[in-house]
Amino acid sequence: MKTLNLGLILAVCFSLCGCATCKKATPSGDSADEYVKLLCIATKVDGSDRIIFTRQSVRLEHKNRNRPTHVLFDGRPWVNLYRTPAGWRDQSGRLDLSKAWIVKRQGRDVIALEHTAKGFDLYLCDSPNGSADYEVTIAIPRRN
Repeated sequence: MKTLNLGLILAVCFSLCGCATCKKATPSGDSADEYVKLLCIATKVDGSDRIIFTRQSVRLEHKNRNRPTHVLFDGRPWVNLYRTPAGWRDQSGRLDLSKAWIVKRQGRDVIALEHTAKGFDLYLCDSPNGSADYEVTIAIPRRN
């Protein structure tokens, strides 16, 4: 029985290694042969916020405590959190926001994605005292 389980684990690991080295999901490029857009958001959070994604815009809805600071949207500083980051409208028309999912999350509290009728919402919530660094990578498939 232990040999069978070990064999199954090795088979799964080798198949996942093949998926991880596939070039179909490379970060932040815009070449036509990519299947997904990997969008990275990094920030310092002290409280809770919602980032609303639609084809037309991305905007922050601050909920409580301090506003997020040191926000990077796809590797670039996002200074005015109430205005759509540069370049979003150009690329969002080619993305299927209804099928977005979180690939990687790093933070001490809540990072969640909820689909909406027009796109998706990203929730960042830091309940413990003081602020903390958060980073999330979202995969958004390209539309056919």
